[in-house]
Amino acid sequence: MPILRSIIESRGFQNFVVAAILVNAAVLGLQSIKSLPPALASLLHIIDALCLVVFTVEIALKLAVVRLGFFRSGWNIFDLAVVAISLAPDSGGLSVLRALRVLRLMRLVSAVPSLRRVVTGMFSALPGVGSVGGVLLVMFYVAAIMGNSFFGESVPERFGDLPITFLTLFKMMTLEGWPDIADEVMQHHPYAWAFFIPFIIMTTFTTLNLLFGIIVNAMEEAKEEEAREKLAAQGIEVTEESSEMRLAKIESEVREMNEKLEQIRLAVLADRAAPAREERQPVPA
Repeated sequence: MPILRSIIESRGFQNFVVAAILVNAAVLGLQSIKSLPPALASLLHIIDALCLVVFTVEIALKLAVVRLGFFRSGWNIFDLAVVAISLAPDSGGLSVLRALRVLRLMRLVSAVPSLRRVVTGMFSALPGVGSVGGVLLVMFYVAAIMGNSFFGESVPERFGDLPITFLTLFKMMTLEGWPDIADEVMQHHPYAWAFFIPFIIMTTFTTLNLLFGIIVNAMEEAKEEEAREKLAAQGIEVTEESSEMRLAKIESEVREMNEKLEQIRLAVLADRAAPAREERQPVPA
């Protein structure tokens, strides 16, 4: 078992799996072409089957090494589900699952640490994203009712009802063609800019930037958590102190070291000055 563990945890094995995923991605893309020669189609089918064998062997090795611990990782469960779907029969009630074999390409996310960190950060950001999304929905609903009341009669193709108004406001939030929408409305309502500009500032430049900040912060926390796990695996003590606390602790230790060095320096100077004072003392007659 130690030999198998060293194999599946080695960088060479992981790179081999990533290469198989990339090859499988190219094969699945080529298989979508309907006018392939029969010989090439058969070759692609063989390569696809070989890639599936590689993925199956990888899952089997992991199960043999970690056993029940395999199911403690969500990424392992995802890999197992993807491979199981790929092994579904071509005929019968489960044949529709074969169309989902393209999900094998998503294994690239679980195989590459940097991609895995991004997805982990996105999932950990869901609570904050949901809160910001709720605020954004309330703002959209209020703005949609106001826009329908203000401009519904004069510009019905843009603000005729709530669904159309929601779509118009979404287009404006993305800043895609919003000047054209504003110009069209301002032909009937010259002061409509007083509605559009605050809406864009509140949604595009405030709420969305807050949303991006939450996601970036979650990714940083995921990266820090991954670093903690690596340190813990190496037997290094990991604390839950914030970066500010750790910096303050380091500064305090440096300050104490400087004070001790200063005391040592003064003691050395005092020791050097003592013989000189003894030489200057007068000799008794």
